[in-house]
Amino acid sequence: MGSTVSFEGSITALAIFMLVNSITPGPNNLMLLHGSIKRGFWACRWHMLGITLGVTIMLWLSYWGMAALVVSFPAVMLIIKVLGTLYLLWLIYQMAKTNFTTIINEALLQEQQRQQAGESVIEVKKSFGELPLSFGQALLFQWLNPKAWTMTVVAPSLAMFHAGKPWLDNYALLAMCAIINLLSISCWAAGGHWLRKLVHLPRVMRVIHALIVLMTLYCALTLWL
Repeated sequence: MGSTVSFEGSITALAIFMLVNSITPGPNNLMLLHGSIKRGFWACRWHMLGITLGVTIMLWLSYWGMAALVVSFPAVMLIIKVLGTLYLLWLIYQMAKTNFTTIINEALLQEQQRQQAGESVIEVKKSFGELPLSFGQALLFQWLNPKAWTMTVVAPSLAMFHAGKPWLDNYALLAMCAIINLLSISCWAAGGHWLRKLVHLPRVMRVIHALIVLMTLYCALTLWL
């Protein structure tokens, strides 16, 4: 006899929850905005995929019971907050010393030269932590991102299938959450790519840059509010 599949919660509630948490400002989206202004939308593709896969893995583990483990040991979340805050502060420093206008002009010039020469786009070598992040760095950052933890810990309580196989029961929900997350963060990368058009307005770019840095700093501070 096959196991009986039962469902509790609301798929609609889970979808709305994932959408709101994925598309609202947070460390991931602000980093993508910053990185796409510097290098363009396509250069952020691995950063976006790393975020989505990282969040999906954490959500998958939460359906296994990781959510209960984190709730049972508040010290775990405290450690995550401390490490996440330290990383964000270091990242804010790296962001603050960036010269948007110079980097964008250099990137656009290189793209134009490659197009004229008929060459494919070559990945720009970056130092560790430089935005946009690599696939692996973006994936690992989710484990230090309290917003990602909050999202993945709460999600299983909103909708869950039960059939005795937690690693298979909720694959459809995981796929839905992954698609919502990827589409949401892509909006921020697309927005950053569009803002590159303002590179001929250095003062405007400096204001945008300052706002991104301040918003990221605010995200770091709100972890403790």
